Amino acid sequence: MLDIDRPRLLSEEVPFRYEIVEANHLGGESYKGTLTKLSPKGADVRLEKSVPILSNLKMHILGTEGQEIAGASYAKVVGAVPGSSTAFSIRFTSSSPEIETFLRVLLSPVAEADPV
Repeated sequence: MLDIDRPRLLSEEVPFRYEIVEANHLGGESYKGTLTKLSPKGADVRLEKSVPILSNLKMHILGTEGQEIAGASYAKVVGAVPGSSTAFSIRFTSSSPEIETFLRVLLSPVAEADPV
């Protein structure tokens, strides 16, 4: 049985910029990261700066041409990938409609055969 919540390896990593949300305020600094695996509810990511588990992130996803997808995505860091200090599992808590559409396209069967 296929587990749709299990992140699938992306054919190409998707870059994004992120800020750490601290007590409902942005940390002020922006860092780089990449989505390495994706599921409808979460992802595995590689982050430029290590973060504590249960941190909240505000993410700005970059499209295939390097353009920023409109809006933002918010996520909670729910785990660390064993053997790495910069790889984490996240759960999306909210995303703009544009980002939801972009991520849905990445997960579609068409994207598996012909990467976006």
